[in-house]
Amino acid sequence: MIVRREFDWSETPPSIAIVTAIADIENVDPIDLPTTAGTTLYSYVDPGALDALVDGERVAVSFSMAEYRIRIDGAELTVAAE
Repeated sequence: MIVRREFDWSETPPSIAIVTAIADIENVDPIDLPTTAGTTLYSYVDPGALDALVDGERVAVSFSMAEYRIRIDGAELTVAAE
């Protein structure tokens, strides 16, 4: 499954958008995601650093988190379950 969404990063931090997208894929509340996925975003990347990196600038970043591939390209977030 793939989730693609566009965001205004000044309104929605990337760290929140990623957790919400993965929760949508897993069909759980974002609060329950650590239990369902067995991990947290913080285990893979510093959420504060990610939010600062993506803060309003045209940037492309990608990484893997458990069985998810995450890519931010400008305003677009793509989360794909592997």
